[in-house]
Amino acid sequence: MPLLSIVACEMLEDELVYVLSTDLEIKHLFVVENINSFRFVQKLRSENLKPFVFSSDRLYSMVSESNRSPPDGFTKMFSSIPVLKQMYDALNRKKKRELTVVVNLLRKDLHSDIDYLQSEVYLNAKEMSKISDGILLFYGKCGYSSEEVQDDLQRLDCPVYFLRDDEKNIVDDCVSVALGGNEIYTKTMLLGNGRGAIYATPMWLSIMNETDYKSTESYQNAKKYLSNSMYSLLFKINNQKYKDNNFHRNASEFATLFDMEIINTDGTMDVATNSYVEAKTSIYEIMEY
Repeated sequence: MPLLSIVACEMLEDELVYVLSTDLEIKHLFVVENINSFRFVQKLRSENLKPFVFSSDRLYSMVSESNRSPPDGFTKMFSSIPVLKQMYDALNRKKKRELTVVVNLLRKDLHSDIDYLQSEVYLNAKEMSKISDGILLFYGKCGYSSEEVQDDLQRLDCPVYFLRDDEKNIVDDCVSVALGGNEIYTKTMLLGNGRGAIYATPMWLSIMNETDYKSTESYQNAKKYLSNSMYSLLFKINNQKYKDNNFHRNASEFATLFDMEIINTDGTMDVATNSYVEAKTSIYEIMEY
């Protein structure tokens, strides 16, 4: 059974929940347990998914053993009988169209140190490559922009896939993912006519409103530049696929707090969905050989 691992940014958890919830070919879904996996798992369960949650050391060994175990003696013996062999082959073909997915969601505050962020993305991808047929990096370029990290990723034991837009360009960041690609991102920027702008998704606003986050140095630094009069626009990225009922209220309160004008713009799940499907399809094709 093919195994796709996903190293994801916490800021993109809504997009990831959506693509996983719409994939009927997932047979097993595993999530690496860490300090920020609880909310993600709750969202998965709200979409009727049933992820297995384990610490990384237990999960990787368990998945590796269960997903790559050889056929038992009974199967081997009867696969030599023509009629049963046809059934066995048909079962194998079906299994090749089923998928095991392992998700490792990394915390948002890694972005405070880009070098450290990229190191963590690579180290987690390297660890997951030992059990994977392919790895999808659910990050923009912020997660692997350095040439050294990109070279290291290409030397892993399995293919590495990236979030790309319709022009096949690797997306710049999570805003580009939410809007639908780099070109749309650029066009949206131009709507501001040179005025400083913030781009808001439900996930971004919910994090900004977290009581614990507001006490951190990162929030205080963000508050300083957000209070600057040059930042006068809040692009609110609307998407019917988002499940956050507090998004409209959070956007209104945020805009009021920092004296910003709200500009509504349409978002999409296309980058997340298409990139996921392309990664999965590529793995299927590799396993056919």
